[in-house]
Amino acid sequence: MSPSNEEYRIELKKRLEKNWEALEQETSGALERCKKFLKETPENRLKSSGKLKKLKGRFKGILQYDVTDQARVWYRVDRRQRIVYIEYIGHHR
Repeated sequence: MSPSNEEYRIELKKRLEKNWEALEQETSGALERCKKFLKETPENRLKSSGKLKKLKGRFKGILQYDVTDQARVWYRVDRRQRIVYIEYIGHHR
């Protein structure tokens, strides 16, 4: 696999691990689809089936993937190192 075709690595902060696990239990396959998207094409809005949004204002630079109608994941992408940094996991407020 060439470097540009390598999967992205997902970095999850320790404080978010419980939220991630809870969302796995709650959403079944939806979080698996999210993980696949983040590893393969984290910035491709066309492949996100309408689930990807670019946040604005004080959250500029953060992307939001809607796991379900209520649950979302916020993240940043380091293209050079091919890392997705998860910033938030939880429900819409």
